[in-house]
Amino acid sequence: MRVLTRPLVVLLIAVAGCTSNEADVAADEAAIRQVDRDMVAAGNAHDIDAWLAFIADDARMLPPGAPPVVGKDAIRDLVNAFMSAGVVVTHNLEDVVVSKGGDLAYVSYSYELTFTGPEGTPVTETGKDISIYKKDADGSWKLAIDMWSENETHSPST
Repeated sequence: MRVLTRPLVVLLIAVAGCTSNEADVAADEAAIRQVDRDMVAAGNAHDIDAWLAFIADDARMLPPGAPPVVGKDAIRDLVNAFMSAGVVVTHNLEDVVVSKGGDLAYVSYSYELTFTGPEGTPVTETGKDISIYKKDADGSWKLAIDMWSENETHSPST
């Protein structure tokens, strides 16, 4: 009987560890989805400080056709330009994948944003995005890298 007890204990510990890890991953995925919703809400409210609260201090934005934008101060300038154009964004979050270590994740989504163009006309842009999040020391998720591209050139809204 003792011979069977030890393998059974090892098996139970292994199963418990897997279940706990799966629960952690599900909780992390839910937390990242909430961060995404909160970021979109802050952006659409044009609340730059609330939006920047979700950004890592050393974050990198990789906009299409432009050099990388690195650090919160530079990202503030980039995002302020979007906000001053009255941008409104919607996301369709497609994937949230958390690393086995639980400290990194990537998300992919499609987006649509509308804003006022240079001639004062409404412009709609659709595109796709991939973002990398990292878990901060306090357990919160911060956007670390964001790269997006338009599906097409801007077109006036109808």
